[in-house]
Amino acid sequence: MEIESIAVQADYCFGEQPLRLDGLKKVNFIFAPNGAGKSTISGMLSRQPSDAAQRATWDVASTNLPIRVFNEAYRSRVLTERVNGIFTMGDTSKTINDQIDTLKGEIRDRISERDKWRKEIGPGPDENTPNGLLGEIESYRVAARKAIFSAHRDIDESVIPIVFEGYRNSQDKFFDEARKRFGEIQPSNSDFDWEPIKTRAQSLSSGKKIRVKLPAITTVSLISADDVAEVASKSSHGQDGKFAELIQHLKNEDWVSKGRDYVNEARGKCPFCQNQAPTNLEHDLAQYFEGGFDVALQRSIKIENAVKVLAVKLEGEISALEVALSRDVEVAEEDFSPAISRVREAAKLLLSELRERSAHPTQPIAVSDVDAVISELAKLVDAENEKTEQHNQIVENAGVERAKLVNDGWVAFLSGTAVNIEMKKFNGFDSRKQKVITGLRTKISESEQEDNLANPKIDDLQKSISNTSDVADKINKLLTAMGFHRFRLSSAGESSGGYRIVREDDTPAFDSLSEGEKSFICFAYFWESLFGSEVASGVPEDVVAVIDDPISSLDSDAFFMIAAYIRDAAKLATKGTTNLRQLIVLTHNTQFHHEAAYTSDRNSQERRYFRLVKDLNGFTTVRDDKNESKIRGSYALLWHSVVEAARTEDESDLVRVGVFNIVRRILEGYFKTIGNVKDFDRLKDASPTEERMVSQFHIWANAGSHTIADDLDQTIDVGRTKDFLRLFKQFFDIQGHGAHFDMMVTASGGENLLTPDQLFARM
Repeated sequence: MEIESIAVQADYCFGEQPLRLDGLKKVNFIFAPNGAGKSTISGMLSRQPSDAAQRATWDVASTNLPIRVFNEAYRSRVLTERVNGIFTMGDTSKTINDQIDTLKGEIRDRISERDKWRKEIGPGPDENTPNGLLGEIESYRVAARKAIFSAHRDIDESVIPIVFEGYRNSQDKFFDEARKRFGEIQPSNSDFDWEPIKTRAQSLSSGKKIRVKLPAITTVSLISADDVAEVASKSSHGQDGKFAELIQHLKNEDWVSKGRDYVNEARGKCPFCQNQAPTNLEHDLAQYFEGGFDVALQRSIKIENAVKVLAVKLEGEISALEVALSRDVEVAEEDFSPAISRVREAAKLLLSELRERSAHPTQPIAVSDVDAVISELAKLVDAENEKTEQHNQIVENAGVERAKLVNDGWVAFLSGTAVNIEMKKFNGFDSRKQKVITGLRTKISESEQEDNLANPKIDDLQKSISNTSDVADKINKLLTAMGFHRFRLSSAGESSGGYRIVREDDTPAFDSLSEGEKSFICFAYFWESLFGSEVASGVPEDVVAVIDDPISSLDSDAFFMIAAYIRDAAKLATKGTTNLRQLIVLTHNTQFHHEAAYTSDRNSQERRYFRLVKDLNGFTTVRDDKNESKIRGSYALLWHSVVEAARTEDESDLVRVGVFNIVRRILEGYFKTIGNVKDFDRLKDASPTEERMVSQFHIWANAGSHTIADDLDQTIDVGRTKDFLRLFKQFFDIQGHGAHFDMMVTASGGENLLTPDQLFARM
């Protein structure tokens, strides 16, 4: 960041409060007479802290950029005599060789350290006799590789050719693949079930035949829970009638009920004793059984018949299952036979119990459904069908399923307890050693990076020594252009960064140089150093340039040349295309200020102008002129007064007489300088007073203002000042110099007076 404000404490110059310059821009001009504190300001800025962090918080002028100051102290420090007439330019050149030696010594130390670190790491597995950390890892790897490779041979032969295809002929390839997969799958530390993997492997190697699913057992029950409950309950009935007591005593009602079927066929005889039957035998028997026995009998028969239907259906499904089992060679029938037998036995037992119940419908019988044994058989069928489905999927998608099988096989293998432990042990050992190796390699890389940074510094320092001739050539060309032919700069090879100031015959010339010549050489070097000439191949650092009165003892040519350089510096700082980020110029010379501060962009927001003036107490104070310089020469000040008089409404005698004298000086100064003031014809449509006034202008332009013209002046009426100024403009037009009039009025801020309907407008 550039400097935004400057605060300099100097009681003897600025009083108790520090002098403050606020709102600095990229280009800043400070005009002050001698003794107003310019040297105090530049001297304080030259003492900027070298540490970047301290620069940013420096209470004098906070900025992270280095400040380069050209002042008398810089000139005395940079251009000093050395042994045998050798002169060095720049503080850094005094210790360049020492810096080079220091940097090279540091590089040698770092090389030695890197050799030690590389030996500690070791040459690794590419060497016949590995040592160091990489050697330790390789020794452990060989042992782990052997153990892991041996472990895979214990796996079922149906799995090995598929899962480990491509890795069985190389222990290194096998171990590397195992390490890679171990890091990806994160296996658990437990033995894996190989059976599903074996089954899938067999499917892939079974000739790719599609299997038919077993028929499902859809009959899951033969008797409902309500029917089971009913069969298990005792039925009751009214037990009325003539034979009730006898039947209950003999407990043979089931036998008696059966005998009723033969009453009609007995032809009057008793179906039980074959004697003559009583007249109301059929009625008396019906009276006994109609109380509920017949209902219980019909219900038992119904339950028995329903179970028989389901049993027939179940037997059909079992028979179909047996046929399917006999046709599928992949299924072991003996796995199903016990379950099928249990289902049939259970169904047979249930039917037998229900027949017994129908024979004795009022007696409770405990029966059990066959759903449990059917469920066992159905589970076997479902399990086998699931295997069949997986088998068919594997056969139909052999490529995809093979990849899944390979992955699952590696997971199972790496999850085995022995393999898992071996892999974890090796990975832990390798991780610990690699961490140390990484640290050492980081040190090596950082050390090499330091060399990479140091080598260009050495090159730049060496180039700055060898490049003194380049700087000398640039300054010599400037000296020649400025007419300094009596001496030149010559680089001195025997002195690092040194220059010899010599005559044409190479004899030393320093003692005979004038102060102006020394000042010019010093400024030329300062200019070159701003843009990095001291380090020829390096990137110049961004800087703030402070230039304090560089024109001491200079002749006019050097004066204007330095002013031109400062104008160039102002353009560079404004554009921001170089490393010159900000410019601050201090001067006491009005002409130099005008030359150096000149710009065609009068409204630039990147410029700031300050004046330092002394108050009645002798202390310096600041006048902030914003982005417009208030420093003008005498001629410009006269025109500024004309513009002010044209704008004022004051028609006092003081203003009128003042304007007359100003106009006299302008006409005398301008037209006597350029000469060739031509005569003119009598003005048309002008009053006698106006003609007389224009003629007086002509006299002033030719003879000056030193004639007795006061009486004429007094004849101009009060209130005619603006008419007087309009005639002043008309005289410039008559002489053919109207453009100069317009230029000076515009330069004084009166361009609006030239517009239509204004005082200096033209018809």
